[in-house]
Amino acid sequence: MTDEVVDEGPGESVDLAEEVIEETVAEVEDAEAEDAEADDRADWSEIEVDGQVWLAPPALKSAFLRQADYTRKTQELAERRREAQAEHEAAGAHIAGRARLHLLDEQAQALDGLDWPALEAADPGRARALRERRLGLAETRERLAFDLARKEHETRMANEAAEAEAVLATGRALSEQIEGWSPALAAQLADFARNFGVEADELRQINDPRLWRILHRAHLGETLARRLAEADRQAARPAVRPAADPGRPGSGVPGLDDRMETGEWMRRRNAAGLRERRRPRP
Repeated sequence: MTDEVVDEGPGESVDLAEEVIEETVAEVEDAEAEDAEADDRADWSEIEVDGQVWLAPPALKSAFLRQADYTRKTQELAERRREAQAEHEAAGAHIAGRARLHLLDEQAQALDGLDWPALEAADPGRARALRERRLGLAETRERLAFDLARKEHETRMANEAAEAEAVLATGRALSEQIEGWSPALAAQLADFARNFGVEADELRQINDPRLWRILHRAHLGETLARRLAEADRQAARPAVRPAADPGRPGSGVPGLDDRMETGEWMRRRNAAGLRERRRPRP
């Protein structure tokens, strides 16, 4: 049996070639579209909305962040308003309680000023009723005074707890923002602030980490200024190199050491900088 070769003819070959070209062009266009889409999303970033993560373009992310910031500030403002309203109501209730206590005292004083022997002789029944009223006033006043004292104690304890928590929160924030933050450094900054007339009570009310950072920067600037001024005074004196004194802090320590006197510290720092500048560069 002989295999027969079927001649498809030039027309069918051309159609097949065109079909292959069209498929290739379509694949290239799809790939280019995917690359373009990937390039367009190169600067996209993830945002989280209600626990779900979405991929968003920069403009949408900026708008979302602005909305989130507005929502957060609105909620904080509403919370502050609720706290202010609660404080206002508590203060009003406290004033009303004090006013009622004062009124009870006035009524008791009025009854205590009566001529009880004459009243009992003239009207024993009325005298007995007034004595019972006086006893009731004393009991009511005692309960009211106890309640006011309890609420004042609870308010004072709550305020002290809130202040303590604010101080702790400020300390946690500053430990992350200021290298070497410690109670000792806080005491140094407090002493530095008191030199400018800031009272201790005022410092305790500063719970904003930004203000403490500003105070820390000012303290660093003041310390550096004193060291530089002392270095200038030391430089103006005749250069005398005393022998190393084992008893003087930092005298036998090579390099820079915080225990050194300011003049020695600045001299060694300047000498090290000069050697560095004179060192040949590769």
